[in-house]
Amino acid sequence: MTTIDKFLSDIQRTIKHDRANNGGHYDAKRACTQISQLFANNNRNLGSLAVSISDYWLNTYVFGSQDLENEPSEENIEKIKAFQNFCDSDEEADFSSLTSDDWETLRDFVDDEAENLDLDSLQNMMNLILQNGALS
Repeated sequence: MTTIDKFLSDIQRTIKHDRANNGGHYDAKRACTQISQLFANNNRNLGSLAVSISDYWLNTYVFGSQDLENEPSEENIEKIKAFQNFCDSDEEADFSSLTSDDWETLRDFVDDEAENLDLDSLQNMMNLILQNGALS
């Protein structure tokens, strides 16, 4: 099982447990907050960068959804999957779900946290940002 497969499995487990642990009643806001925390924990080596990315996903895509009670949507799972691949510096990953605004936000987050990142992570992330046209 790859890192991303485990992450996606953990997302599905979080959703399932939310429903099971609450008498069959699913609370999307609670489950998505847990998914956001899962993302930050999976990437704790990136410090507050991971928290910034997970908060961005939660606030922009989940809480901004027109159908909050059915989150995370497949589209938003694809977004957080792409964010995870970004944190993993996976150059082979599919980043098509990320918009130019997402890439610019990632650029700004990485720029803000650059001094706290190890050089390899910083270099790999900046390379992905460059490849996706977010460096001006």
